[in-house]
Amino acid sequence: MRSESDVRTAAPAHQRPAGRQAAVRGFGWGALAGLVLVTLMYLASLVLGLRPLPQLLNQPLLSLMPGFVFGFLIDTLQHAGKVVEELGLIIAMVVGLGVLGAAWGWTRLRWRSQYSALAFAAAGWIVVSAVLLPVSGLGFLGLVDGPVTPLVWAVLFAVYGVVLQLGADTARAAASPDLGRRRMFSILPVTIGMVSLGVLALRLVPDWYRAIFNPAEAGLRGISPDITPVQNFYVVSKNLNFSDPTVDGQSWTLGVGGMVDRPLQLRLSELRALPSVIEYVTLECISNNVGGELMSTGSFKGVSLRELLATAALQPAGTWAAFKARDGYAESLPISLIQGAPEILVAYELDGAPLPMAHGYPARILIPGHYGMKGPKWLESIAIVDHESGGFWEQQGWDHNAVVKTTARFDVPGDGDIVKIGPVTLAGVAFAGTRGISGVEYSTDGGRSWSPAAFKPPLSPLTWVIWQADWTPGAEGAYDLRVRATDSAGKLQTSQTAASYPSGASGYHTIRIAVAKS
Repeated sequence: MRSESDVRTAAPAHQRPAGRQAAVRGFGWGALAGLVLVTLMYLASLVLGLRPLPQLLNQPLLSLMPGFVFGFLIDTLQHAGKVVEELGLIIAMVVGLGVLGAAWGWTRLRWRSQYSALAFAAAGWIVVSAVLLPVSGLGFLGLVDGPVTPLVWAVLFAVYGVVLQLGADTARAAASPDLGRRRMFSILPVTIGMVSLGVLALRLVPDWYRAIFNPAEAGLRGISPDITPVQNFYVVSKNLNFSDPTVDGQSWTLGVGGMVDRPLQLRLSELRALPSVIEYVTLECISNNVGGELMSTGSFKGVSLRELLATAALQPAGTWAAFKARDGYAESLPISLIQGAPEILVAYELDGAPLPMAHGYPARILIPGHYGMKGPKWLESIAIVDHESGGFWEQQGWDHNAVVKTTARFDVPGDGDIVKIGPVTLAGVAFAGTRGISGVEYSTDGGRSWSPAAFKPPLSPLTWVIWQADWTPGAEGAYDLRVRATDSAGKLQTSQTAASYPSGASGYHTIRIAVAKS
């Protein structure tokens, strides 16, 4: 039996379905208004330089995501992972604005102000400006990106409020005796939604298509060249490449401080005026799959990090170098490693030209023999400290040493190829970081027997080798081909299969081809 107070507070039965219906309707209009807001947000990124919220939330999301989860997604999806994440955040944003619309719809049953939609839009603006933008690293109201940022977001949410208010107008029009008015308002939400989706698709789908089907490293076919063309040099960043920074080289400076006697503040021209070296180096991403294409070789020019730190006069207590980049990326290296590795560079050129922006212009750390995650791009500061300060990926469980594993891959033939019976060229690359390669072997019977392959001398002790062999199959049919390498210390690469998380993928690259008469 209910008490008297229960009877007083319980909503009338006829109001409960009405409230539910109003909330559902409000959700629909809120999601539609959210879709319009998202579309205008991406257009504003083109015209006004506004950074879209899904891209800004990438770093906070990754910092919360367990490393093994991210590793699984990268191993499984590769470049498609960045698209899945951005699309997921867009959907989450639209749904969140739909929920805001549901709250507005339910509230309208009790508060029928003509300004209610704008009031809820203002609430959404407050959440973005006071919570999400600061979480994304743009500070209160997003002022790190300039004073216009909160104003642009205010306009976007004002449009959201206007579209939301259309929901109320449409509800009134549905009860109008004017047939033409009812018809116009009935097709209005469909028209708004289709136009918004079309514009958003035109803005995003080309970039998504290139990210999935035409990444830089996918432009090469056949046997890899000794030096990877810059336009085909693999590109990976914690920002998933969608929100990488753009740095003005004229105003950029590199600070070297902390436990040093002579702190430095170098402009790009001053960095380039220091004694420099040129190195041929192969870089590999730690998320590269066995046989993957996230490995490239280039000619880098820069200043030896060891010599640069000597100029700053390290204090004895300084045992680590902590790096910070423009995009918030952080890494650190022990001074003992730096002192024994003069090949570690503060690099500012790639293949005879300034570093492309995607590769870290104006300067990046280059650490031969270690996966690319150890070398921050868009470098801004080096601080000498007395402890390991940790790195962006290490904080999520990735290997803090990140020494490259010995690996070999097939470039030709490709997995699934059908080749004519007769001589077949087998070729690819092998890499063991600074350890070098002493041998490459291939198998055409699934690993039961192995044959040596010849390889060209490397461009330097820091690069891959190009291997090649001629094989004549004895009969038609399907063949499982494998390749493996041995480093210069005589250690054979491991056959044990492992995913990229936490210390890099391993195993023998295996392809299956068919041999036919024609």
